[in-house]
Amino acid sequence: MLPSTNFLTFLIISFPINLIVFIIIHKIQQVKSETAIKYSKVVVTVALFGYVICIQGVKYFWGRVRFRELDAAFSQFTPWYIPQGITGFDSFPSGHAAMGWMLLALLILLINKKQWVKHSAFILIFMWGDVLALSRVVIGAHYTSDVLFGSFFIIMTFILFNKNSKKQASNNK
Repeated sequence: MLPSTNFLTFLIISFPINLIVFIIIHKIQQVKSETAIKYSKVVVTVALFGYVICIQGVKYFWGRVRFRELDAAFSQFTPWYIPQGITGFDSFPSGHAAMGWMLLALLILLINKKQWVKHSAFILIFMWGDVLALSRVVIGAHYTSDVLFGSFFIIMTFILFNKNSKKQASNNK
């Protein structure tokens, strides 16, 4: 069984479009801001490693049935920590919850802003990530464990690559 057709369509359409936009912008205007370069590196790395490889890779092989797809007796329910293999189900971990936390990278762009701006942005991003994750549980698309692990993957990937990016920047100086 292949991964979700929505995901494949997303990859087939979005990758070439993003590549073309990147090339056009790069040719028109050379990006010289270290902050913008760092932001770009972190976003691309978190999206590719955190979302495409980790989240989508685990989803495909974990095979957990969504809450709303359970039969009336709930006999298809499985704990989050027991992989089911390739079943065609893809509840664990939540990709939507993970993508909600991709906004954390915006904090990089606010590095030189006032403290209240940084705190306000963090609170808004935190609220967005929480509301998005909670909404996935409320509509029956995921279990709480699905959204927690989806969120965890992206937050940890962001922290890891943001720190790594800081180390590389200080080594280059």
